Amino acid sequence: MNDDDLDPRILAALRDIAPASDSLRDQHIAAALGEITVSRKTPRSAWLSAAAAVVVLLAGATAILRLGATSTDSSVTPRNGAITTVPVKGSTCGADLIDYTIVGTYSSAGSMREVWSSAQNLVVVDQATCGVLDTIAHPVIIASEKNCTYSWTSDVHEVGTYVVADTTLTVVATANALQIFGGQSCSMLASYPLPAQP
Repeated sequence: MNDDDLDPRILAALRDIAPASDSLRDQHIAAALGEITVSRKTPRSAWLSAAAAVVVLLAGATAILRLGATSTDSSVTPRNGAITTVPVKGSTCGADLIDYTIVGTYSSAGSMREVWSSAQNLVVVDQATCGVLDTIAHPVIIASEKNCTYSWTSDVHEVGTYVVADTTLTVVATANALQIFGGQSCSMLASYPLPAQP
């Protein structure tokens, strides 16, 4: 926009305005500098606000994950003695299994089982008593960093995964066996009968 675009009356009124005194000009400059100083603080306070928001989100997410990690679903019941996976994270038997890591849980004929892994073997324990039902040797594998993906039929349920010799192995439960898949071929490496009832 230039002066030619203004209404001639407005242009005349602007020309008739007396120039500001030095003291008024100094006051305006001081006010402007004060505004600049405040705006320099704004990015810092914005950064602090953003950092505080991230901390709150992380704390909230951690709390939600902890709640999910300790929750159980008691509505899952076996159908006719079939194997069912149960969304239980963690374990009730961890204190008795030093140097073991939980792989997962499954249910067989109404009995909850936990599968644990160590450097030497897998163990299956009864969740009610924490008694060891079976000890399973790791299958012989050729180390592989291959990530295997599987599509299970309705009668095969994934218990969980574990790592041995830098290779991720997957444990599944069928109606009558625990099977281990993985390695370079991503195929079944071993099959073991389900442990007997406690």
